[in-house]
Amino acid sequence: MKYRSAKIIASLFAAALLHISPAHAANTAPAAYASLPWLSGMAQFIVGSTINIQSASSWNSSGSLVAPRGKPRDAAVIALDPKDAARLGFETEAPNLYLLYDNLPIEESKRGYMPFNPSILPFLSQRLLIVLCKLSPDNYSFYQRRLAEFQSRLESAVEVGRSLIHDAPVLDLSGAVGPWIRAASAKAVRPPDELWYAWSGNIRIAELALAVKEAENNGWHILTDAWTPQQIRAHTISSKRLVSISPPEADYDFFNYLHDIYLKFWTVSSAK
Repeated sequence: MKYRSAKIIASLFAAALLHISPAHAANTAPAAYASLPWLSGMAQFIVGSTINIQSASSWNSSGSLVAPRGKPRDAAVIALDPKDAARLGFETEAPNLYLLYDNLPIEESKRGYMPFNPSILPFLSQRLLIVLCKLSPDNYSFYQRRLAEFQSRLESAVEVGRSLIHDAPVLDLSGAVGPWIRAASAKAVRPPDELWYAWSGNIRIAELALAVKEAENNGWHILTDAWTPQQIRAHTISSKRLVSISPPEADYDFFNYLHDIYLKFWTVSSAK
């Protein structure tokens, strides 16, 4: 019944497009690049066919960002802040560079969690709206409505997750998707940062092995993803309680991927 309910809601996601006409047709849409694949997914949802948004980087199978050999020169580039732009080789003073923040107040080690944190995404989407309206000011009203739709669908996606895995106990050893799972499961537990960084550096490994064993003995699920450090994944890969999340494929749909994380977790955990 839960699975059927989730499928129905997912189909509503796909059908709930706003009947609002943008100011520019797809065949005349200007091109723009977003620095990160998930930022590209957010931007493309908001602009629809008015701007041809492409990603200036992609995730490989291990979750690392890969930048293309040839970077766009004339096209507009959207980045989180100067650090984000510089990491991908873009000139931080270039006139065609549009920044969401002059200095994003999130430390480098925490930025990987942003696309999976439903408490941060609404704020990022609002900053993104400002940039997109600079690129295409005639579509301000259209973008505002699409932003409202984005935030509504984000809330709905979390509600679907809660209906699927709200009572699932989880040891969260993920490197990125943890906030998305913890938003749905009240029983998801994350190790303290001090311990996480020690395990990532292959230190205090006996405590990691003990944590995994105790979680298994108590019927908990072990959550990892492609962004989990190899030093940690090596101690979980043989677990029968493991739920491992892969990066999205190229040209993925932002909301479909977020929904699929919940659906995969539910599918794997239900089979245990």
